[in-house]
Amino acid sequence: MTPLLRTVPPAEWALATDGEAEHIAFFGDDLERLALATSALGLGLTVAEGTGRVAASARDLGRLAAELERRGSSLAPPLARYLAPVARWRAGPHELALDKPLVMGIVNLTDDSFSGDGVGTDASAALAHAERLRSEGADIIDVGAETARASRPQLEAEAEAAIAGPVVAALVREGHLVSIDTYKREVAEAAVEAGAAIVNDISGLTLGTEAAEAAARGGAGYVLNYSYTVPKHRPDPAPVYGDVVTETVEWMAERLAALEAAGLPREAIAIDPGIAFGKSHDEDLQALRRLPELRTAGQPLLLAHSRKNYIGSVSGTGPEDRDLETHVTTALAYAQGACIFRVHDVAGTRRTLAMAAAIVSAAPGAFAPDEGSWPWAAGATAAEAIAEKALIDAPPGQRW
Repeated sequence: MTPLLRTVPPAEWALATDGEAEHIAFFGDDLERLALATSALGLGLTVAEGTGRVAASARDLGRLAAELERRGSSLAPPLARYLAPVARWRAGPHELALDKPLVMGIVNLTDDSFSGDGVGTDASAALAHAERLRSEGADIIDVGAETARASRPQLEAEAEAAIAGPVVAALVREGHLVSIDTYKREVAEAAVEAGAAIVNDISGLTLGTEAAEAAARGGAGYVLNYSYTVPKHRPDPAPVYGDVVTETVEWMAERLAALEAAGLPREAIAIDPGIAFGKSHDEDLQALRRLPELRTAGQPLLLAHSRKNYIGSVSGTGPEDRDLETHVTTALAYAQGACIFRVHDVAGTRRTLAMAAAIVSAAPGAFAPDEGSWPWAAGATAAEAIAEKALIDAPPGQRW
Protein backbone atom coordinates (compact mmCIF):
# COMPACT_ATOMS: atom_id res chain seq x y z
CA MET A 1 0.00 0.00 0.00
CA THR A 2 1.54 3.28 -1.13
CA PRO A 3 -0.29 6.49 -0.15
CA LEU A 4 -0.63 9.26 -2.69
CA LEU A 5 1.34 11.36 -0.20
CA ARG A 6 3.19 10.58 3.01
CA THR A 7 5.24 13.26 4.74
CA VAL A 8 7.87 13.37 7.46
CA PRO A 9 8.07 16.91 8.88
CA PRO A 10 11.21 18.20 10.60
CA ALA A 11 11.26 18.11 14.39
CA GLU A 12 10.01 21.19 16.19
CA TRP A 13 13.46 21.85 17.61
CA ALA A 14 14.94 21.75 14.10
CA LEU A 15 12.44 24.36 12.96
CA ALA A 16 13.27 26.47 16.01
CA THR A 17 16.81 26.92 14.76
CA ASP A 18 16.29 26.67 11.00
CA GLY A 19 13.10 27.83 9.32
CA GLU A 20 14.29 26.19 6.11
CA ALA A 21 14.60 22.74 7.70
CA GLU A 22 13.65 20.02 5.23
CA HIS A 23 10.37 18.16 5.10
CA ILE A 24 10.48 14.78 3.37
CA ALA A 25 7.58 14.03 1.04
CA PHE A 26 6.95 10.59 -0.45
CA PHE A 27 4.68 10.49 -3.52
CA GLY A 28 2.95 7.31 -4.65
CA ASP A 29 1.56 8.29 -8.06
CA ASP A 30 1.87 10.64 -11.05
CA LEU A 31 5.64 10.42 -10.94
CA GLU A 32 6.05 11.70 -14.50
CA ARG A 33 4.45 15.04 -13.69
CA LEU A 34 6.32 15.09 -10.38
CA ALA A 35 9.61 14.68 -12.25
CA LEU A 36 8.75 17.51 -14.62
CA ALA A 37 7.67 19.78 -11.76
CA THR A 38 10.73 19.19 -9.61
CA SER A 39 13.01 19.62 -12.62
CA ALA A 40 11.37 22.93 -13.51
CA LEU A 41 11.90 24.18 -9.93
CA GLY A 42 15.41 22.80 -9.48
CA LEU A 43 14.33 20.46 -6.67
CA GLY A 44 15.85 17.05 -6.12
CA LEU A 45 13.79 13.90 -6.75
CA THR A 46 14.70 10.29 -6.17
CA VAL A 47 12.49 7.40 -7.27
CA ALA A 48 12.64 3.87 -5.90
CA GLU A 49 10.10 1.06 -6.15
CA GLY A 50 7.43 3.30 -7.56
CA THR A 51 7.73 6.00 -4.89
CA GLY A 52 9.10 9.49 -5.42
CA ARG A 53 10.99 11.24 -2.62
CA VAL A 54 11.49 14.99 -2.33
CA ALA A 55 13.31 16.69 0.56
CA ALA A 56 12.66 20.42 0.67
CA SER A 57 11.71 23.32 2.92
CA ALA A 58 8.05 24.22 3.43
CA ARG A 59 8.58 27.21 1.15
CA ASP A 60 9.91 25.03 -1.66
CA LEU A 61 7.17 22.44 -1.15
CA GLY A 62 4.70 25.31 -1.56
CA ARG A 63 6.30 26.15 -4.88
CA LEU A 64 6.07 22.47 -5.82
CA ALA A 65 2.37 22.30 -4.92
CA ALA A 66 1.69 25.31 -7.15
CA GLU A 67 3.67 23.80 -10.02
CA LEU A 68 1.90 20.45 -9.66
CA GLU A 69 -1.46 22.20 -9.70
CA ARG A 70 -0.46 24.08 -12.84
CA ARG A 71 0.33 20.75 -14.47
CA GLY A 72 -2.98 19.20 -13.35
CA SER A 73 -1.39 16.64 -11.05
CA SER A 74 -3.40 14.65 -8.49
CA LEU A 75 -0.50 15.24 -6.10
CA ALA A 76 -1.24 18.95 -5.71
CA PRO A 77 -4.32 18.82 -3.41
CA PRO A 78 -2.87 16.51 -0.71
CA LEU A 79 0.40 18.46 -0.67
CA ALA A 80 -1.51 21.73 -0.30
CA ARG A 81 -3.51 20.26 2.61
CA TYR A 82 -0.32 19.22 4.35
CA LEU A 83 1.14 22.69 3.96
CA ALA A 84 -2.03 24.38 5.29
CA PRO A 85 -3.08 22.30 8.31
CA VAL A 86 -6.33 22.95 10.15
CA ALA A 87 -5.64 25.67 12.72
CA ARG A 88 -9.01 25.67 14.54
CA TRP A 89 -11.11 22.57 15.23
CA ARG A 90 -14.79 23.29 14.56
CA ALA A 91 -16.87 21.56 17.25
CA GLY A 92 -20.52 22.59 17.25
CA PRO A 93 -20.66 26.29 18.16
CA HIS A 94 -17.02 26.21 19.25
CA GLU A 95 -13.83 26.81 17.29
CA LEU A 96 -10.96 25.35 19.28
CA ALA A 97 -7.58 26.94 18.59
CA LEU A 98 -4.86 24.34 18.13
CA ASP A 99 -1.83 26.52 18.85
CA LYS A 100 -2.00 25.22 22.42
CA PRO A 101 -2.74 21.63 23.50
CA LEU A 102 -6.28 20.60 24.37
CA VAL A 103 -7.06 18.09 27.10
CA MET A 104 -10.07 15.78 26.89
CA GLY A 105 -11.06 14.35 30.27
CA ILE A 106 -12.79 10.97 30.42
CA VAL A 107 -16.14 10.30 32.09
CA ASN A 108 -17.10 6.63 31.77
CA LEU A 109 -20.77 5.94 32.56
CA THR A 110 -19.92 2.29 33.14
CA ASP A 111 -18.79 0.04 35.94
CA ASP A 112 -16.56 -2.12 33.72
CA SER A 113 -14.03 0.39 32.37
CA PHE A 114 -10.60 -1.16 31.89
CA SER A 115 -9.02 1.66 33.88
CA GLY A 116 -11.31 1.12 36.86
CA ASP A 117 -12.57 4.71 37.02
CA GLY A 118 -16.12 4.33 35.68
CA VAL A 119 -18.80 6.22 37.61
CA GLY A 120 -21.67 3.97 36.52
CA THR A 121 -25.01 5.40 35.46
CA ASP A 122 -25.26 7.81 38.40
CA ALA A 123 -25.69 11.22 36.77
CA SER A 124 -24.71 13.13 39.91
CA ALA A 125 -21.44 11.16 40.13
CA ALA A 126 -20.76 11.93 36.46
CA LEU A 127 -21.36 15.64 37.03
CA ALA A 128 -19.09 15.69 40.06
CA HIS A 129 -16.33 13.85 38.19
CA ALA A 130 -16.63 16.19 35.20
CA GLU A 131 -16.42 19.24 37.45
CA ARG A 132 -13.26 17.88 39.04
CA LEU A 133 -11.75 17.29 35.60
CA ARG A 134 -12.63 20.82 34.54
CA SER A 135 -11.05 22.25 37.70
CA GLU A 136 -7.88 20.31 36.84
CA GLY A 137 -7.74 21.80 33.35
CA ALA A 138 -9.92 19.72 31.02
CA ASP A 139 -11.08 21.59 27.92
CA ILE A 140 -13.44 18.82 26.78
CA ILE A 141 -15.39 16.15 28.68
CA ASP A 142 -15.61 12.86 26.74
CA VAL A 143 -18.65 10.84 27.85
CA GLY A 144 -19.02 7.15 27.08
CA ALA A 145 -21.75 4.73 28.15
CA GLU A 146 -20.25 1.54 26.73
CA THR A 147 -16.76 0.20 27.34
CA ALA A 148 -14.69 -0.50 24.23
CA ARG A 149 -13.35 -3.71 25.80
CA ALA A 150 -14.03 -6.65 23.50
CA SER A 151 -14.72 -8.92 26.48
CA ARG A 152 -17.68 -6.86 27.73
CA PRO A 153 -21.26 -6.92 26.38
CA GLN A 154 -22.44 -4.54 23.70
CA LEU A 155 -25.32 -2.28 24.70
CA GLU A 156 -28.38 -1.82 22.55
CA ALA A 157 -28.28 1.63 20.96
CA GLU A 158 -31.51 2.75 22.61
CA ALA A 159 -30.28 1.73 26.06
CA GLU A 160 -26.94 3.49 25.52
CA ALA A 161 -28.67 6.66 24.33
CA ALA A 162 -30.97 6.59 27.36
CA ILE A 163 -27.91 6.54 29.64
CA ALA A 164 -25.74 9.05 27.79
CA GLY A 165 -28.28 11.61 26.57
CA PRO A 166 -29.45 12.96 29.96
CA VAL A 167 -25.88 13.14 31.28
CA VAL A 168 -24.71 15.03 28.20
CA ALA A 169 -27.61 17.48 28.60
CA ALA A 170 -26.78 18.02 32.29
CA LEU A 171 -23.09 18.59 31.52
CA VAL A 172 -23.91 21.09 28.78
CA ARG A 173 -26.18 22.99 31.19
CA GLU A 174 -23.19 23.22 33.54
CA GLY A 175 -21.14 24.83 30.77
CA HIS A 176 -19.02 21.84 29.72
CA LEU A 177 -17.89 21.28 26.15
CA VAL A 178 -18.96 17.66 25.69
CA SER A 179 -17.80 14.88 23.39
CA ILE A 180 -19.83 11.68 23.05
CA ASP A 181 -17.77 8.49 22.75
CA THR A 182 -19.92 6.28 20.51
CA TYR A 183 -20.03 4.55 17.15
CA LYS A 184 -23.84 4.22 17.03
CA ARG A 185 -26.01 6.61 15.04
CA GLU A 186 -28.81 6.65 17.60
CA VAL A 187 -26.47 7.53 20.44
CA ALA A 188 -24.67 10.19 18.41
CA GLU A 189 -28.00 11.75 17.43
CA ALA A 190 -29.30 11.77 21.01
CA ALA A 191 -26.08 13.24 22.36
CA VAL A 192 -25.78 15.94 19.70
CA GLU A 193 -29.43 16.86 20.25
CA ALA A 194 -28.60 17.14 23.98
CA GLY A 195 -25.75 19.54 23.17
CA ALA A 196 -22.68 17.38 22.55
CA ALA A 197 -20.24 19.29 20.34
CA ILE A 198 -18.11 16.32 19.23
CA VAL A 199 -18.75 12.72 18.17
CA ASN A 200 -15.77 10.56 19.11
CA ASP A 201 -16.29 7.49 16.91
CA ILE A 202 -14.00 4.50 17.54
CA SER A 203 -15.37 2.51 14.62
CA GLY A 204 -13.13 3.97 11.93
CA LEU A 205 -16.13 3.80 9.55
CA THR A 206 -16.05 -0.02 9.70
CA LEU A 207 -19.80 0.19 10.34
CA GLY A 208 -20.42 2.85 7.72
CA THR A 209 -20.79 6.61 8.03
CA GLU A 210 -24.04 6.88 10.03
CA ALA A 211 -22.43 8.26 13.21
CA ALA A 212 -20.40 10.70 11.09
CA GLU A 213 -23.55 11.78 9.25
CA ALA A 214 -25.24 12.41 12.62
CA ALA A 215 -22.31 14.66 13.54
CA ALA A 216 -22.56 16.47 10.21
CA ARG A 217 -26.31 17.03 10.51
CA GLY A 218 -25.86 18.44 14.02
CA GLY A 219 -22.87 20.60 13.09
CA ALA A 220 -20.67 18.70 15.54
CA GLY A 221 -16.97 17.96 15.36
CA TYR A 222 -15.88 14.40 14.66
CA VAL A 223 -12.98 12.16 15.65
CA LEU A 224 -11.87 9.57 13.09
CA ASN A 225 -10.24 6.72 15.01
CA TYR A 226 -8.10 4.14 13.21
CA SER A 227 -9.69 0.71 13.58
CA TYR A 228 -8.83 -2.51 11.80
CA THR A 229 -12.17 -4.15 12.49
CA VAL A 230 -15.61 -3.38 13.90
CA PRO A 231 -15.76 -2.26 17.56
CA LYS A 232 -15.58 -4.81 20.36
CA HIS A 233 -14.17 -7.57 18.12
CA ARG A 234 -10.56 -8.69 18.28
CA PRO A 235 -9.18 -9.42 14.80
CA ASP A 236 -8.83 -13.15 14.16
CA PRO A 237 -6.41 -13.87 12.63
CA ALA A 238 -4.26 -10.98 13.79
CA PRO A 239 -3.56 -8.23 11.23
CA VAL A 240 -0.33 -8.40 9.26
CA TYR A 241 1.11 -5.02 8.28
CA GLY A 242 3.90 -4.38 5.83
CA ASP A 243 4.44 -0.95 7.40
CA VAL A 244 1.79 -0.06 9.96
CA VAL A 245 2.32 3.70 9.76
CA THR A 246 2.39 3.94 5.97
CA GLU A 247 -0.77 1.84 5.82
CA THR A 248 -2.44 4.03 8.44
CA VAL A 249 -1.63 7.17 6.42
CA GLU A 250 -3.34 5.61 3.39
CA TRP A 251 -6.26 4.41 5.53
CA MET A 252 -6.76 7.93 6.88
CA ALA A 253 -6.70 9.50 3.42
CA GLU A 254 -9.42 7.15 2.14
CA ARG A 255 -11.69 7.71 5.12
CA LEU A 256 -11.20 11.45 5.23
CA ALA A 257 -12.50 11.53 1.67
CA ALA A 258 -15.52 9.46 2.77
CA LEU A 259 -16.21 11.81 5.68
CA GLU A 260 -16.13 14.88 3.49
CA ALA A 261 -18.50 13.13 1.07
CA ALA A 262 -20.78 12.49 4.08
CA GLY A 263 -20.97 16.22 4.74
CA LEU A 264 -18.28 16.83 7.34
CA PRO A 265 -16.06 19.83 6.55
CA ARG A 266 -12.34 19.37 6.89
CA GLU A 267 -12.22 21.79 9.85
CA ALA A 268 -14.58 19.56 11.86
CA ILE A 269 -12.45 16.40 11.69
CA ALA A 270 -9.68 15.30 14.05
CA ILE A 271 -7.81 12.03 13.58
CA ASP A 272 -6.74 9.44 16.16
CA PRO A 273 -4.10 6.77 15.35
CA GLY A 274 -6.13 4.19 17.28
CA ILE A 275 -3.75 2.98 19.95
CA ALA A 276 -5.01 -0.49 21.01
CA PHE A 277 -7.26 -0.84 17.95
CA GLY A 278 -6.15 -3.65 15.64
CA LYS A 279 -2.45 -3.39 16.36
CA SER A 280 0.01 -5.31 18.50
CA HIS A 281 1.68 -3.40 21.31
CA ASP A 282 4.82 -3.23 19.20
CA GLU A 283 2.81 -1.67 16.38
CA ASP A 284 1.23 0.76 18.85
CA LEU A 285 4.74 1.86 19.77
CA GLN A 286 5.70 2.21 16.12
CA ALA A 287 2.69 4.46 15.57
CA LEU A 288 3.66 6.57 18.60
CA ARG A 289 7.24 6.78 17.36
CA ARG A 290 6.12 8.04 13.94
CA LEU A 291 3.22 10.31 14.82
CA PRO A 292 4.52 13.16 12.61
CA GLU A 293 3.72 11.11 9.52
CA LEU A 294 0.06 11.06 10.54
CA ARG A 295 0.03 14.84 10.13
CA THR A 296 0.24 14.31 6.36
CA ALA A 297 -3.44 15.18 5.83
CA GLY A 298 -3.15 18.38 7.88
CA GLN A 299 -5.85 17.31 10.36
CA PRO A 300 -5.67 17.87 14.14
CA LEU A 301 -4.06 14.86 15.78
CA LEU A 302 -5.82 13.45 18.84
CA LEU A 303 -4.17 10.81 21.01
CA ALA A 304 -6.23 8.42 23.17
CA HIS A 305 -3.38 6.56 24.84
CA SER A 306 -4.09 6.89 28.53
CA ARG A 307 -3.35 3.80 30.67
CA LYS A 308 -3.59 1.47 27.68
CA ASN A 309 -2.02 -1.96 27.49
CA TYR A 310 1.00 -1.05 25.37
CA ILE A 311 2.27 0.50 28.62
CA GLY A 312 1.87 -2.81 30.41
CA SER A 313 4.05 -4.51 27.80
CA VAL A 314 6.81 -2.00 28.54
CA SER A 315 6.54 -1.51 32.30
CA GLY A 316 4.57 -4.52 33.52
CA THR A 317 2.20 -2.27 35.45
CA GLY A 318 -1.57 -2.60 35.63
CA PRO A 319 -4.01 0.03 34.28
CA GLU A 320 -4.43 1.69 37.67
CA ASP A 321 -0.70 2.43 37.87
CA ARG A 322 0.13 3.71 34.37
CA ASP A 323 -0.22 7.48 34.67
CA LEU A 324 3.54 8.11 34.75
CA GLU A 325 4.07 6.27 31.48
CA THR A 326 1.01 7.98 30.02
CA HIS A 327 2.57 11.36 30.82
CA VAL A 328 5.87 10.37 29.19
CA THR A 329 3.94 9.40 26.07
CA THR A 330 2.01 12.67 26.19
CA ALA A 331 5.19 14.76 26.30
CA LEU A 332 6.80 12.87 23.43
CA ALA A 333 3.58 13.01 21.39
CA TYR A 334 3.24 16.76 21.91
CA ALA A 335 6.79 17.18 20.62
CA GLN A 336 5.71 15.29 17.48
CA GLY A 337 2.66 17.42 16.76
CA ALA A 338 -0.23 15.79 18.65
CA CYS A 339 -2.47 18.56 19.96
CA ILE A 340 -5.48 16.88 21.65
CA PHE A 341 -5.01 14.40 24.49
CA ARG A 342 -7.76 12.12 25.84
CA VAL A 343 -6.67 11.15 29.35
CA HIS A 344 -7.78 10.00 32.78
CA ASP A 345 -5.34 12.10 34.86
CA VAL A 346 -6.08 15.63 33.71
CA ALA A 347 -4.09 17.44 36.40
CA GLY A 348 -0.94 15.44 35.66
CA THR A 349 -1.43 15.91 31.93
CA ARG A 350 -1.65 19.69 32.31
CA ARG A 351 1.64 19.73 34.23
CA THR A 352 3.22 17.45 31.64
CA LEU A 353 2.08 19.60 28.73
CA ALA A 354 3.18 22.82 30.42
CA MET A 355 6.71 21.44 30.71
CA ALA A 356 6.68 19.93 27.21
CA ALA A 357 5.44 23.17 25.68
CA ALA A 358 8.07 25.19 27.55
CA ILE A 359 10.79 23.06 25.97
CA VAL A 360 9.30 22.37 22.55
CA SER A 361 7.37 25.45 21.50
CA ALA A 362 7.85 28.40 23.86
CA ALA A 363 9.47 31.42 22.24
CA PRO A 364 12.93 32.47 23.44
CA GLY A 365 12.51 34.74 26.43
CA ALA A 366 9.14 33.32 27.47
CA PHE A 367 10.55 32.29 30.83
CA ALA A 368 13.22 34.96 31.16
CA PRO A 369 13.47 36.91 34.44
CA ASP A 370 12.66 40.59 34.60
CA GLU A 371 14.45 43.28 36.56
CA GLY A 372 12.58 42.49 39.73
CA SER A 373 12.71 38.71 39.60
CA TRP A 374 16.29 37.77 38.68
CA PRO A 375 17.44 35.00 38.51
CA TRP A 376 14.01 33.36 38.21
CA ALA A 377 11.28 34.11 35.74
CA ALA A 378 8.74 36.68 36.82
CA GLY A 379 6.02 35.03 38.88
CA ALA A 380 8.14 32.11 40.09
CA THR A 381 6.86 30.85 43.43
CA ALA A 382 9.16 27.96 44.33
CA ALA A 383 10.57 28.24 47.85
CA GLU A 384 14.11 28.46 46.52
CA ALA A 385 13.16 31.47 44.42
CA ILE A 386 12.13 33.55 47.41
CA ALA A 387 14.59 32.26 49.99
CA GLU A 388 16.82 34.93 51.50
CA LYS A 389 19.92 33.07 50.34
CA ALA A 390 18.74 33.52 46.75
CA LEU A 391 18.67 37.31 46.94
CA ILE A 392 22.03 38.01 45.37
CA ASP A 393 23.02 40.61 42.84
CA ALA A 394 23.30 39.60 39.21
CA PRO A 395 26.77 39.90 37.72
CA PRO A 396 26.94 42.81 35.26
CA GLY A 397 25.55 41.84 31.89
CA GLN A 398 24.56 38.32 32.96
CA ARG A 399 21.21 36.66 33.60
CA TRP A 400 21.82 33.30 35.17
